[in-house]
Amino acid sequence: MTRKACVRALILICALTITGHGFAAGSQEAAGGPATLEMWLWKSFVAEQNDYMERQVRAYEAASGNKVNLTFLPAEEIYRKQLAAVEARTFPAVSEIWAQNIEQFFRMGVLADVSDAFGDLDRASRFSSLLGTMITFDGKKMGVPLNTSAEAHYWRKDILSGMGLQAPDTWDELLSVSKKITAAGDVYGFATPLGRPATDGEKFMRSVMWSYGASIADAKGDLAFKSPAAVLAFDYVAALYRDKIMPEGITAWDDGANNRAYQTKAVAGVQNTASIYNYLRNNDTELLQNTAIIPIPAGPKGRFTDTVPHALAVASQTRFPAAARELVKYVMELDRYQGWIEQAGGQIQPVYEALVTRPFWSDPNRSAFIQMGVQHGAYQGWPGPASAAAGEAFGTYVLSDTIQKVIIDGWTTARAIDWGNEKLQEIYERWKQ
Repeated sequence: MTRKACVRALILICALTITGHGFAAGSQEAAGGPATLEMWLWKSFVAEQNDYMERQVRAYEAASGNKVNLTFLPAEEIYRKQLAAVEARTFPAVSEIWAQNIEQFFRMGVLADVSDAFGDLDRASRFSSLLGTMITFDGKKMGVPLNTSAEAHYWRKDILSGMGLQAPDTWDELLSVSKKITAAGDVYGFATPLGRPATDGEKFMRSVMWSYGASIADAKGDLAFKSPAAVLAFDYVAALYRDKIMPEGITAWDDGANNRAYQTKAVAGVQNTASIYNYLRNNDTELLQNTAIIPIPAGPKGRFTDTVPHALAVASQTRFPAAARELVKYVMELDRYQGWIEQAGGQIQPVYEALVTRPFWSDPNRSAFIQMGVQHGAYQGWPGPASAAAGEAFGTYVLSDTIQKVIIDGWTTARAIDWGNEKLQEIYERWKQ
């Protein structure tokens, strides 16, 4: 045996020792030879999170002998590319999918039943019962829960203390505090995207709506958008814009714009995941020291965050189904998965019940994210069931389009709610068929 061959053999032995199992059943499929898998994942704003997953995928390659073509896609692109891949019959073997879209792809016939992989992982460490429900259809698991991504609020402590203000705990306090900061003339009080192509705006609108008692659907899953509570919620968001406490350009911001606004000290407050925290700890520790990361403000009906659950799914038509399942199980192995969670620095929250109480979350810069996710987290379509209709409503920016009718086109809130309700009716009726 040559020296290179010895090294390759040693690497394989070490990889198998680390994983605790081999890949004979999943790597060399009936067709013979190594498997080649396409894998699409969401591209996090936290580079360390992406890098860690890339290393795990490469370790899987070394352990299994298979090849993985790994692609990271931005949040605003991955759903559109998945839909296009359905039409082109090029759906990737393993794909990260927003959990609320699992039903849609299940109905399209592109997802495989992965109850076996789910069961193996769940027996090793129990998944969140809610997330397990979201990916279950016809009694089958059509995905494996991957993560949630709760949001919190960032506020400039130095600005607040300099003006004798407190970080807002309610939406009414946010409006009052933001007006005072903006009136001082140095920075805007608060900012969030409110339009395409930002998914952040859709999440922000849901946080406000739920806290006012409004929702797209009721507990039975029936459309419930048109309501006095929705008018109150949209009136509130319109006031944030009309009172000029936010930059006018927010209606065209992308998902990175509010990050940049806070990081460049253009605004005093934003709602976001831990991506800003991770940027600050790596690039601006002075600003981090002057930042309070706190729960999202409460409304009359409480405080909420859209946790945006994600899942890993396997394509029904992949040539290498066993290898694809083994890849999912490999990256979801508990200790390896916890390493990914930690590298994400709070950007994502774990799907395993045993991991939510790890010391990692006691850091005051991260505690608000796990608090929001565990105590105040909801999913798109809540309080109704996770559904393809709710997923399409999110993916087509119905709430962002509706608020723009008010703040840009000058419509009354009631008229805009009627318009949005018609759009939602079209979506919900289509998915009843």
